[in-house]
Amino acid sequence: MIEELHIKNYALINENIVNFQSGLNILTGETGAGKSVLIGALGLILGNKGDSSVIRTGEDEADITAVFNISTAEIRLWLIEHDLDDGDDQLLIRRTLKRTGRGKVYIQGRPFPLAELSDLGRLLVDIHGQHDQQSLFHIEQHRRFLDRSGKHEEHVQEISEIFNRLKELNEKITNLRTSLNDKESELEILTFSLEEISMADIHEEEEEELRSRLKRIDQAEEFFTLVDSFLNLMPESRGGAMGALREAGQALEGLSGLDEENKKLSERFSNAFYEMEDIIESIVSLNNDISFDPQDKERLEDRLAEIKKIFRKYGPSYQDMQRYCEDSRRKLEELSGGENNLVEWEIQKSSLEEQLIRKALELSEKRKIRGSKLEVEIRDLLKTLGMASAEFSVQISRRTGDNGQYICGITGLDRVEFLFSANKGEPLKSLRHIASGGEISRIMLAIKTALSGTDHIPVLVFDEIDSGIGGEVGNSIGKHMKNLAQYNQILCITHLASIAVYADNHIKVEKTDDNDRTNTSLYPLKDESKVLEIARMLSGNSEGDASIRHAEVLLRTAAG
Repeated sequence: MIEELHIKNYALINENIVNFQSGLNILTGETGAGKSVLIGALGLILGNKGDSSVIRTGEDEADITAVFNISTAEIRLWLIEHDLDDGDDQLLIRRTLKRTGRGKVYIQGRPFPLAELSDLGRLLVDIHGQHDQQSLFHIEQHRRFLDRSGKHEEHVQEISEIFNRLKELNEKITNLRTSLNDKESELEILTFSLEEISMADIHEEEEEELRSRLKRIDQAEEFFTLVDSFLNLMPESRGGAMGALREAGQALEGLSGLDEENKKLSERFSNAFYEMEDIIESIVSLNNDISFDPQDKERLEDRLAEIKKIFRKYGPSYQDMQRYCEDSRRKLEELSGGENNLVEWEIQKSSLEEQLIRKALELSEKRKIRGSKLEVEIRDLLKTLGMASAEFSVQISRRTGDNGQYICGITGLDRVEFLFSANKGEPLKSLRHIASGGEISRIMLAIKTALSGTDHIPVLVFDEIDSGIGGEVGNSIGKHMKNLAQYNQILCITHLASIAVYADNHIKVEKTDDNDRTNTSLYPLKDESKVLEIARMLSGNSEGDASIRHAEVLLRTAAG
């Protein structure tokens, strides 16, 4: 449900926060007060087009924010799919319009594309009264309405699952047939590929090991040069560093007998000399162990080139090559027993097609039975809503091909459309050809009443529903909306007191002149102020005793 609507600098509204309640929310006010402004602002939140003309004069930006309670699994799923689910039960949508551009959309405080906002809007609110906003004009919705009213959703889900399994099987059959047509060449290609990979005998870390060994070989020449230079400076012979150090050590050893301090220095020098001798021996040993063979380098490079070639064809990595092998072996198995697989899959296909058509025919019969009952229910409801001569029909037609065979889709065989005629003798027409907003609103009220408790859209908005009707019919409409408000939150704009008295939350829309500016305000009515507003709606005068008494009677009667 919608909990709050914050409107700023929109049309004649300076700034207003409107709080809604569960149940029936009624909006009333003088003609021209701006009741439709609220519907326009809500429409922007739901993804309708907007332009700078609705920005309040003298302002650069209109800002509208709505707070919804997440009340259905469909809304939660949509938020999860768009990475917008915060785990909270509140949904915050904000929309801005700027004179300099198209403005922005925010959901849960995060920027969101305007083009996708309407998808969420259709899950939140169903507006009736403006022709470009109604689910009744989308024929696919008619099928959904019918199936919900008949509680056919599980049956539809079964058909959907069979349909998808059949679709997957058809794709497998098509692919296998294509493969079998080129069976010989494909078998040859797959066999050659597997043999080539097997002959290469590549192990998982081999490429990296080869690169490491080649790097050491490339560094060997520089290593030999540096070691040779080092060893040439270190020989024991005269002129070599080690010989000079040995003589210096002997001289220092002679000093060690003179005092204790010289002895310590001599010992430190000896230790350093022995450490140096050990380093030289280690370098000599390392020099003897490393060999540089140009042929060895060439062999390693050839092996690395072979691995790169295999990876280019079947990689680009060892893991990719392994997956290619697995896929190729599976394809070989399928091709080797391809004809047998094809026969088996064709049998499965025939069985699934039979199941699909059988389930779809069963559902089609259920739809016809429920459709006939729904026609009667809607016609009876329309009579109580001031449309005694109206005709309503649920047209169900099965899809067939040119050969007369049934064509079954993901929801079954049927195309469902609601047809309507307001007057006797007039032909039934598609609902999109109905001109009156009041008529379409009452049809939707009748349908939603028939679907009480099964509707997945939590908020219903009715505008123009009282167009061309009197008080008695208005009373009937009010009762229907009051009953429907047990299942859906309802927002209704009305001029009729006989409807307004059923409000759980009565909101007054008023236009005032403040400081030489016209401003539209919306505020809730309670107790005496509610009585006065009903009295105004009855007689145009909220101060007459008779009007006030009449208003009090109507409110008590509506309260039961």
